[in-house]
Amino acid sequence: MKRLETIANIAVIIAVVALVIFLGHQELIHRNSPSVATARSLEGKAVHLPGVKFAAQSRTLVMVISTRCHFCRDSEPFYKELAEKSGSRVKLVAVLPQPQAEAELYVRQAIAPSIQVVSMRIDSLGVTGTPTLLLIDGSGRVQKAWVGKLDASSQQQVQSLL
Repeated sequence: MKRLETIANIAVIIAVVALVIFLGHQELIHRNSPSVATARSLEGKAVHLPGVKFAAQSRTLVMVISTRCHFCRDSEPFYKELAEKSGSRVKLVAVLPQPQAEAELYVRQAIAPSIQVVSMRIDSLGVTGTPTLLLIDGSGRVQKAWVGKLDASSQQQVQSLL
């Protein structure tokens, strides 16, 4: 009986160690994921958007999205909330790779009619995928970037910075 108890205790210890190693590995993967690395590489870069003037006294949130991106569509409620809550504190701009008319129609119907829409190639911004959010300062430089569909904590981070 004592031997069986010892074996059970050893098995529990091994299972806990394996779980800790697995979770640590998952966190390491997340911190070094391509989306985190891509977001970091965008920070500090100058952004030029045709027809968009960055005001020295405010910030701009650029939403790089696509009408053909299911992650963008899944994120529409969050983008609507941003549009409602940002008010005049932060300017919102949507950048889409689709033609201007298609891009405007999508943004007006799916997110908000007040958002400025720019049609351009997203790779000219250094962005490789959608959705990507860029918080731009008054001088046109990226302060913070988020790549991919955001989880709840990342969404809260975006909202807190606005």
